[in-house]
Amino acid sequence: MLEALGIKPIPMFMLSSWVKAAAKCGFNVQPLFKEAGITIDIIRLEEARVSPLQLVSVLEQCVAMSPEKYFPLILGDTFAFESLPEFETLLTTSPTLRDALKVAKMARKVVLPWITIELAEQGDEARVLLGFDVPVPNLAGFGLPLHLVTHAIMACVRKFGRNLTGNEDSFREVHFMIEEVRTPYAEQIRAFFPVPVKFGQREDALVFDRAALDLPLEGAFPALHEQAHFLAEQRLGKETRRQGVAAEVEDLIARDPTLLALGVEEMADRLNLHPRTLQRRLKDENDSYLHVQARMRHRLACEWLKEGKVSIDDISVRLGFSDRRAFTAAFKRWEGCTPSAWRDKLL
Repeated sequence: MLEALGIKPIPMFMLSSWVKAAAKCGFNVQPLFKEAGITIDIIRLEEARVSPLQLVSVLEQCVAMSPEKYFPLILGDTFAFESLPEFETLLTTSPTLRDALKVAKMARKVVLPWITIELAEQGDEARVLLGFDVPVPNLAGFGLPLHLVTHAIMACVRKFGRNLTGNEDSFREVHFMIEEVRTPYAEQIRAFFPVPVKFGQREDALVFDRAALDLPLEGAFPALHEQAHFLAEQRLGKETRRQGVAAEVEDLIARDPTLLALGVEEMADRLNLHPRTLQRRLKDENDSYLHVQARMRHRLACEWLKEGKVSIDDISVRLGFSDRRAFTAAFKRWEGCTPSAWRDKLL
């Protein structure tokens, strides 16, 4: 279902974290992987792929196998970049928390590319917002337990924040969108986070002091950080190419949205491909250049509307629409409402 909507399978770089987290919760995860049809070859770990549905399914089963401990929190707190040493080094040598969050946004492209990690700042408060970069209207209507994924990521962000600052109470509050009555694990969640926990909130977020963003970290190591950044960029490029040519086109546009204006011939030239080769490879992936452009317009429109820094008129121009009415018509096809109505829902 999700794969058919442009959400591609991901590499299983988190394998050892799943094994260790399951052991901490008192069960063996291997039978669950086998039942879900996930085959892992440790020698070719980078080539192994797991679909989002497989991952969410196994996560849900792990929760059922561990009624005394909330598995997503254990998984997030256990996660380490064991198979991605360049990201481990890049993170631990970050000069500030602000830089560390940029590393987290890079790393998610390899670990879980369909999640989002955003930073929002207002007054003396900063929030790490977690969500999903999924080109699916009304994602909640599918009934997937995606909150389990979000909770694991929140635990992971809290762990790395604690390790980088050396401060157990790095955050002011933790916000969960899920209503307290809808999770039997509210007690475990409150016990896990040593700060006030609020359920039924507008967003999943970790709230902390804005001033902490730019305080120098003890682990800062500029020369090593620069080297690790180079290696991490290489890893990202390699993974993008492995995901297919559609992912390469999307990555180029995400880095430079002005490339949306390119025709297939110009984009093929950017990729050092013949236009017919690009079209054939996209067709082999059950995709097309027009579909990729539409997905990226949808994705960027939601991103810019969510940020709230760009007017709707300017967004329509950036995305290459002839006028605001054309953009509004397209957005209504994507989300079922106008851009202004969609943005108002976030307020």
